[in-house]
Amino acid sequence: ALGEKNLEPVNTMEHPTLMYGLHDYTLGEEGRWTAQECATFNDALAKGFGKPVDAKEFSLLAQWINYDGYRAIFESRSMYRRGALLWMSHPAWPSLVWQTYDYFFEPTAAFFGCKKACEPVHIMFNPVKDSIVVVNYHAGKLEGLTATARILDLYGNEVWSRSMPLDIQEDETMDCFPPEVPEDITEVYFLKLELTGTDGSLLSDNFYWQGVEEGNWQALRTLDKTRLSIYKNKLAPDKYMVWLKNTGKVPALMIRLKAIDSATGDLILPVWYSDNYFFLMPGESKEVMVRISDLKGSLQIETEGLNI
Repeated sequence: ALGEKNLEPVNTMEHPTLMYGLHDYTLGEEGRWTAQECATFNDALAKGFGKPVDAKEFSLLAQWINYDGYRAIFESRSMYRRGALLWMSHPAWPSLVWQTYDYFFEPTAAFFGCKKACEPVHIMFNPVKDSIVVVNYHAGKLEGLTATARILDLYGNEVWSRSMPLDIQEDETMDCFPPEVPEDITEVYFLKLELTGTDGSLLSDNFYWQGVEEGNWQALRTLDKTRLSIYKNKLAPDKYMVWLKNTGKVPALMIRLKAIDSATGDLILPVWYSDNYFFLMPGESKEVMVRISDLKGSLQIETEGLNI
């Protein structure tokens, strides 16, 4: 939609009137507020990962900022279960901002950040209170639950964990305990949360990446590449179960599944994933349900991520 000649360079801070700005990604003049404030987005991305070298890398890294930011919009409303209205959920033309799914119906990381935060019962980290929190929006009264938090270092090694039993009413928010970060933690570390039922079933999980320096995650780029094993099982003409496992020795970062039509080689759109843009520690596996609307050939599943 932007055209090949407009893809490079992606960071047009010196030329804010180029095509990225025309397609809503406005940077504005110094000291002057604009609706998108995209210069601050660029700054956050550069601090987090370093300045992207091209449009492809910009798009890959931007998903981290999108997921974290959109999840925070809804998690920040959890204390009093207040609503939040997004303007806008999707754009009326190809755009780089303000979308949980894009003009072509591709769900972005922002979509899955919103989906995660709005679970009927949800476990989360409140950075203001420095507390692990469980929120029961509309799951009925729940008893015999267990909230578990783990801190993992950059390489996926567990360095701290704690669990707590709890009962929670519907329409209730419960502070559990603070995470205890070791003083000798790696530059970037992970906070992995799980809420389980009386039978051990997983009711909610959540995953945060944290920097010793807030907003700086550049150490992630020092991790080696890792491999995923992928299997798919056709359950119905339009439904597949995809199973993934991280067979490498380091965490698999921000895994994105892409459904490809083997007959055309094109991305299948629209498509529905039960989850996407997630992490797998070494040896971990995950099942993802994929529903598709228009498949001319057979389904191919491709993956991408920072170190996949």
